[in-house]
Amino acid sequence: ALSSAASDVYKRQRKDSPLIAEPVGADGVVYTIDTRALVRAFRVENGKRVWQKRLREKGSSSVTSAGAGLALDNGVLFAATGDGNVFALDAVDGKEIWKTKLSAPVRSAPAVYGGRIFVLTSDNKLVALSEKDGAVLWTHFAFLEAVSFLGKAAPALDAGVGIAVFPSGEILAFRPESGNILWSESLGASRLNDASAEINDIRARPVIAGDKAIVMTSGGSLTAFDIKTGGVVWEKEIGGIDQPWVAGKTVFVVTNYAELAALDVQTGKLLWINKLARWADADAKDKRLNWTGPVMAGSRLIVTNSDGKAIAVSPQTGTVIGWDDIDSKGTLMPIVLDDTLFFITHNGQLAAYR
Repeated sequence: ALSSAASDVYKRQRKDSPLIAEPVGADGVVYTIDTRALVRAFRVENGKRVWQKRLREKGSSSVTSAGAGLALDNGVLFAATGDGNVFALDAVDGKEIWKTKLSAPVRSAPAVYGGRIFVLTSDNKLVALSEKDGAVLWTHFAFLEAVSFLGKAAPALDAGVGIAVFPSGEILAFRPESGNILWSESLGASRLNDASAEINDIRARPVIAGDKAIVMTSGGSLTAFDIKTGGVVWEKEIGGIDQPWVAGKTVFVVTNYAELAALDVQTGKLLWINKLARWADADAKDKRLNWTGPVMAGSRLIVTNSDGKAIAVSPQTGTVIGWDDIDSKGTLMPIVLDDTLFFITHNGQLAAYR
């Protein structure tokens, strides 16, 4: 089982402004942002607060930051907020370096690569900004979609290629420095008999694994694309809303049907599948559970559910090897930093476990 090392009050949230921004961390400090754009820095070792800063327009008493998120690079903390601002802050003391106001609310965490910052906005634009001064370098306009999930998936960037996904089901491969399109594909709603299958939105962040881009839709498609050409390498009828996790030659996913699955990255062959609990009360089939993850922590996979439990699973077999109660209302996907798991709970707690 997991053992608790530290816990600190994060920020109590309003019911109409759910937390969706995961923490980030480096150099012994973990950073959070809440739905009112309050950024905080905590020591990993003891949970002591280092600094805090509220991000909002001058003269404004509050800001709704649905879709806000954080990213770190070279000692700079980048924060995107739901009112359309992107900030660069000194990670040591929170001092503002620059701020850029975009034309629409930001709905994804920033992604940083090659001296540029990439965010997705509520009107389905992919915007690239300069890491140095926040200047807008280029913009890609995607198709609008009437129905989508709260928040958007940050782009994946590696080996000189960016992969972005949109609520319309569009997948875009681009050059980060110029925005030039390498290829694009569209994954529409699935034929699966499930309400989520009627939504085109891709909420799971894409993953670049060597020469492949792995994309999972909410509607029921897990696809590996050739990163250079966009050709389909393999495809499975598996849907979900959380980022796949690639470790070595294996990709791990949590599905819409409360399953944790492992597949071969090269072929898509199913290696094992673990049917997780679907109900908090299995006998009465009451209180359906939502699962989040997975995250690899040391030699185990970690998944969490909406009943507040964190489950440790063997990555080789899918066998449950431990569990712990984190919070009564569940958590966001945790991060791993300095041999510590950090959870942000829906009750507004930042909790650290070793």
